[in-house]
Amino acid sequence: MEIEYKRELTKSYMCVKTDQDFLPFEKEILTRSSILGIVPVNTTFADAATVCWYDITGMQAFDHALEMEMMDSQMLTQFLVSLCGTLERLESFLLDPRHLWFSRESIFKNNRDGSFWFCYCPEGKENITEGFQKLMEYLLTKIDHKDQRAVKMAYHIYDQVIKEGYSLIAIRESLTYDRVDIEPVPDRTLENSRVELEQTSDQTEKEKNVHKADKADGKAKVIFQKAIEHFFPDVAKFKEYRRQLAKKKEKKNEIQPIVFEPEEEEVKMGRPTVLLADQRKTIRGVLRYEGNNQLPDLKIDTFPYVIGSAADCPGHVDCATISRHHAKITKVENVYFIEDMNSANGTKAGGTLLDYKMKVSLQANEILEFADEKFRFI
Repeated sequence: MEIEYKRELTKSYMCVKTDQDFLPFEKEILTRSSILGIVPVNTTFADAATVCWYDITGMQAFDHALEMEMMDSQMLTQFLVSLCGTLERLESFLLDPRHLWFSRESIFKNNRDGSFWFCYCPEGKENITEGFQKLMEYLLTKIDHKDQRAVKMAYHIYDQVIKEGYSLIAIRESLTYDRVDIEPVPDRTLENSRVELEQTSDQTEKEKNVHKADKADGKAKVIFQKAIEHFFPDVAKFKEYRRQLAKKKEKKNEIQPIVFEPEEEEVKMGRPTVLLADQRKTIRGVLRYEGNNQLPDLKIDTFPYVIGSAADCPGHVDCATISRHHAKITKVENVYFIEDMNSANGTKAGGTLLDYKMKVSLQANEILEFADEKFRFI
């Protein structure tokens, strides 16, 4: 399958070229019915192939969204609820759930409400269990480890999907969404521990609860260690990497002595001669505002540098027409690149409207347009 992205006015599409087409009844249902959780799709024909046009306006691909934020417990819960609900609705419409496309670039996060949407694809019939297992292996690398609930949920889910005959619905029901504690799956080791605790009469009730909690944490650590061994076969390198991080943290926390050094005396000189031609070619990494709303200039001092109306964006632009995460700038060596993040009102570089995930290099003095706001890259 070939994937490309196209923007038409205020609409954004993911175009997938495939050798197969939907069955007649599938096409009828997909074009006439709006199925919650399924990205709207229409088909055309080009070069003896079917082109599926998925309307992804106002959405971001899962891999793109996880570049902006790590997956916390709220996002993980929303993802699982969206997936299970979508599977149930597909069955009610007599559509084959095996046509769901479990790829990180084919799952989309709605920017408005945080829900997740999936692509129903005519090509192939992917095994749901295998597809979801591969997806969970990817998501484990994107979990926010500061969110302990998210960590426990993620490894609880992964521990279930590696078993034969698992059920997504059963996994969803086993998770407690309104509480932060996720109970590990009972096994023989934990049961034996429970019996031993009950037989120990000299422990107080408080000590028993603490001991049970330690056992549960121990189970979570075992699951975590299995996942680490799965994703990092070279355990020695991973341990060395963790040791280096610990050393850096200790060094950072050390109290550094204050050293006063004499300041160099400023030497006043006449104004140097500057060649205008050289000045035009020099890139300072600044977006100079050239619109009508008296917005501040933006200094590109971190990468990726995200421009948007969200308060957490390094390039914060307080404007109603700017999407929360509108565009981003990256840097490779001394070359700057800009990429639209499927914004509602589009991004232009040098007058060219950028398609979603279309990355172009920036030239000195080039005009960038985010919606109706203009900046000059200098």
